Amino acid sequence: MANITLDETDFRLLRELDANGDIDADEIAEELDVSQSTVYYRLEKYRDQGILTGTVSHLDRHELGLSMTAISEIKTVYGPEAKEVGERLAQLSGVQQVYSMIGEMSFYVISHVRDHDHLQSLIEEIIETEGVENSATHIVLRTFKEEPRLLVNYDDEDLEKLFNS
Repeated sequence: MANITLDETDFRLLRELDANGDIDADEIAEELDVSQSTVYYRLEKYRDQGILTGTVSHLDRHELGLSMTAISEIKTVYGPEAKEVGERLAQLSGVQQVYSMIGEMSFYVISHVRDHDHLQSLIEEIIETEGVENSATHIVLRTFKEEPRLLVNYDDEDLEKLFNS
Protein backbone atom coordinates (compact mmCIF):
# COMPACT_ATOMS: atom_id res chain seq x y z
CA MET A 1 0.00 0.00 0.00
CA ALA A 2 1.23 3.47 -0.84
CA ASN A 3 1.85 5.89 2.00
CA ILE A 4 -0.87 8.49 1.50
CA THR A 5 -2.46 11.15 3.66
CA LEU A 6 -6.02 12.22 2.95
CA ASP A 7 -7.86 15.16 4.47
CA GLU A 8 -11.60 15.88 4.68
CA THR A 9 -11.64 17.51 1.22
CA ASP A 10 -9.92 14.42 -0.24
CA PHE A 11 -12.49 12.12 1.31
CA ARG A 12 -15.40 14.27 0.09
CA LEU A 13 -13.96 14.47 -3.42
CA LEU A 14 -13.17 10.75 -3.55
CA ARG A 15 -16.66 9.91 -2.29
CA GLU A 16 -18.16 12.05 -5.06
CA LEU A 17 -15.92 10.37 -7.65
CA ASP A 18 -16.88 6.93 -6.40
CA ALA A 19 -20.59 7.77 -6.47
CA ASN A 20 -20.66 9.52 -9.85
CA GLY A 21 -17.62 8.38 -11.83
CA ASP A 22 -16.17 11.21 -13.90
CA ILE A 23 -17.15 14.65 -12.62
CA ASP A 24 -17.43 18.27 -13.71
CA ALA A 25 -14.63 20.12 -11.86
CA ASP A 26 -16.64 23.39 -11.69
CA GLU A 27 -19.63 21.61 -10.18
CA ILE A 28 -17.66 19.64 -7.62
CA ALA A 29 -15.57 22.70 -6.66
CA GLU A 30 -18.75 24.61 -5.89
CA GLU A 31 -20.31 21.69 -4.02
CA LEU A 32 -17.18 21.16 -1.87
CA ASP A 33 -16.54 24.92 -1.50
CA VAL A 34 -13.00 24.71 -2.91
CA SER A 35 -11.38 26.25 -5.97
CA GLN A 36 -11.50 24.54 -9.34
CA SER A 37 -7.70 24.39 -9.33
CA THR A 38 -7.84 22.48 -6.04
CA VAL A 39 -10.09 19.89 -7.66
CA TYR A 40 -7.78 19.53 -10.67
CA TYR A 41 -4.67 19.36 -8.46
CA ARG A 42 -6.17 16.65 -6.29
CA LEU A 43 -7.42 14.62 -9.24
CA GLU A 44 -3.90 14.67 -10.67
CA LYS A 45 -2.47 13.72 -7.27
CA TYR A 46 -4.87 10.74 -7.06
CA ARG A 47 -3.75 9.60 -10.51
CA ASP A 48 -0.08 9.92 -9.56
CA GLN A 49 -0.70 7.90 -6.38
CA GLY A 50 -2.59 5.20 -8.27
CA ILE A 51 -5.82 5.82 -6.34
CA LEU A 52 -7.65 7.02 -9.43
CA THR A 53 -7.30 5.09 -12.68
CA GLY A 54 -9.05 5.01 -16.04
CA THR A 55 -11.36 7.40 -17.80
CA VAL A 56 -14.23 6.76 -15.42
CA SER A 57 -13.04 7.32 -11.90
CA HIS A 58 -12.21 4.16 -10.00
CA LEU A 59 -10.93 4.16 -6.44
CA ASP A 60 -8.21 1.58 -5.90
CA ARG A 61 -9.16 -0.15 -2.66
CA HIS A 62 -5.64 -1.52 -2.22
CA GLU A 63 -4.13 1.98 -2.35
CA LEU A 64 -6.74 3.16 0.16
CA GLY A 65 -5.78 0.32 2.53
CA LEU A 66 -8.79 -1.95 1.95
CA SER A 67 -6.86 -4.90 0.56
CA MET A 68 -8.51 -7.77 2.45
CA THR A 69 -11.60 -9.29 0.81
CA ALA A 70 -14.04 -11.33 2.86
CA ILE A 71 -16.94 -13.41 1.62
CA SER A 72 -19.54 -14.10 4.30
CA GLU A 73 -22.23 -16.74 4.01
CA ILE A 74 -25.29 -15.76 6.02
CA LYS A 75 -28.21 -17.97 7.03
CA THR A 76 -31.56 -16.43 7.97
CA VAL A 77 -35.11 -17.62 8.44
CA TYR A 78 -36.80 -18.08 5.07
CA GLY A 79 -39.70 -15.72 4.45
CA PRO A 80 -40.62 -12.10 3.85
CA GLU A 81 -38.39 -10.86 6.69
CA ALA A 82 -35.33 -12.13 4.79
CA LYS A 83 -35.53 -9.08 2.53
CA GLU A 84 -35.22 -6.83 5.58
CA VAL A 85 -32.18 -8.80 6.76
CA GLY A 86 -30.57 -8.29 3.34
CA GLU A 87 -31.26 -4.56 3.54
CA ARG A 88 -29.71 -4.39 7.02
CA LEU A 89 -26.62 -6.30 5.85
CA ALA A 90 -26.26 -3.93 2.88
CA GLN A 91 -26.05 -0.97 5.28
CA LEU A 92 -23.07 -2.32 7.25
CA SER A 93 -19.91 -0.28 6.83
CA GLY A 94 -17.47 -1.97 4.46
CA VAL A 95 -20.04 -4.20 2.77
CA GLN A 96 -19.81 -3.81 -0.99
CA GLN A 97 -22.15 -6.51 -2.32
CA VAL A 98 -25.04 -8.50 -0.86
CA TYR A 99 -26.59 -11.37 -2.81
CA SER A 100 -29.77 -13.21 -1.82
CA MET A 101 -29.28 -16.90 -2.55
CA ILE A 102 -31.26 -20.09 -3.03
CA GLY A 103 -29.77 -23.02 -1.16
CA GLU A 104 -28.37 -23.68 2.27
CA MET A 105 -27.27 -20.07 2.80
CA SER A 106 -29.58 -17.07 2.45
CA PHE A 107 -27.02 -14.39 1.57
CA TYR A 108 -23.49 -13.95 0.33
CA VAL A 109 -21.88 -10.71 1.49
CA ILE A 110 -18.67 -9.40 -0.08
CA SER A 111 -16.67 -6.88 1.91
CA HIS A 112 -13.33 -5.14 1.64
CA VAL A 113 -11.60 -4.37 4.92
CA ARG A 114 -8.28 -3.01 6.18
CA ASP A 115 -7.05 -5.89 8.31
CA HIS A 116 -8.04 -8.72 10.67
CA ASP A 117 -9.26 -6.31 13.37
CA HIS A 118 -11.50 -4.53 10.86
CA LEU A 119 -12.78 -7.91 9.66
CA GLN A 120 -13.49 -9.01 13.23
CA SER A 121 -15.56 -5.86 13.82
CA LEU A 122 -17.53 -6.49 10.64
CA ILE A 123 -18.15 -10.14 11.56
CA GLU A 124 -19.46 -9.04 14.96
CA GLU A 125 -21.82 -6.57 13.24
CA ILE A 126 -23.04 -9.30 10.90
CA ILE A 127 -23.67 -11.71 13.79
CA GLU A 128 -25.52 -8.99 15.72
CA THR A 129 -27.72 -8.08 12.73
CA GLU A 130 -31.33 -8.86 13.54
CA GLY A 131 -32.50 -11.94 11.66
CA VAL A 132 -29.07 -13.53 11.15
CA GLU A 133 -29.13 -17.10 12.44
CA ASN A 134 -25.49 -17.95 11.69
CA SER A 135 -22.66 -17.01 9.40
CA ALA A 136 -19.35 -18.24 8.04
CA THR A 137 -16.74 -15.85 6.69
CA HIS A 138 -13.98 -16.72 4.24
CA ILE A 139 -10.90 -14.61 3.51
CA VAL A 140 -9.83 -14.33 -0.12
CA LEU A 141 -6.15 -15.26 -0.55
CA ARG A 142 -5.73 -14.41 -4.23
CA THR A 143 -7.99 -12.65 -6.72
CA PHE A 144 -7.85 -13.84 -10.31
CA LYS A 145 -10.47 -11.46 -11.65
CA GLU A 146 -12.22 -8.43 -10.23
CA GLU A 147 -13.75 -6.33 -12.99
CA PRO A 148 -16.41 -3.80 -12.01
CA ARG A 149 -17.23 -2.86 -15.61
CA LEU A 150 -19.89 -4.95 -17.27
CA LEU A 151 -19.38 -5.32 -21.00
CA VAL A 152 -15.64 -6.08 -20.95
CA ASN A 153 -16.50 -9.40 -19.32
CA TYR A 154 -18.17 -10.75 -22.47
CA ASP A 155 -16.75 -11.87 -25.80
CA ASP A 156 -18.01 -10.37 -29.06
CA GLU A 157 -20.29 -13.33 -29.82
CA ASP A 158 -22.11 -13.05 -26.48
CA LEU A 159 -22.37 -9.27 -26.82
CA GLU A 160 -23.85 -9.65 -30.28
CA LYS A 161 -26.44 -12.09 -28.91
CA LEU A 162 -27.19 -9.73 -26.05
CA PHE A 163 -27.75 -6.69 -28.23
CA ASN A 164 -29.51 -8.49 -31.08
CA SER A 165 -32.03 -10.42 -29.00
